[in-house]
Amino acid sequence: MIGMSSARGLANHSLYMARVLLEAWNGAQADKSSTGDNILEAAFGPAVRGHLLDAYGWFLIAMARIASLPEVPPHHTGELPFLGEGIAEPGEIREYRKLEEEGWLSRLQAVPQRGVGRPLPPGRLASSSTRPGMEDYREWCEQFDQLFHRMADCMDEY
Repeated sequence: MIGMSSARGLANHSLYMARVLLEAWNGAQADKSSTGDNILEAAFGPAVRGHLLDAYGWFLIAMARIASLPEVPPHHTGELPFLGEGIAEPGEIREYRKLEEEGWLSRLQAVPQRGVGRPLPPGRLASSSTRPGMEDYREWCEQFDQLFHRMADCMDEY
């Protein structure tokens, strides 16, 4: 059995791995090699997304004070294990559910388009793609940093 502090550690580790991939993505993009931005997005985006969702799941486990860690973390509050009879769900979980329904978490949890996006024709500046890009993932890392810091303070008070 692994304790709550380990779930927090796994959340921080997953967030760190997402940042490592973002830096590699940025470096590959700056390299100006023959690999197009759309290929880099298709290669790095799903991996960064996976690490961010894992970070979120491990943090949910820590917030819910679930002592026995699952093999894989949940990626949604609806996937949290049953807390047991008489165990109250932490109020923060309601906040996360709201973000999953209509906030930045809903966009992260949305399954992106599969495959490689088509490159934009010359002169076209915007894409109709809903696939998240590097800046979206960077923003979500910052959101998680803020969320983890705020909620860690709350958890440490108990």
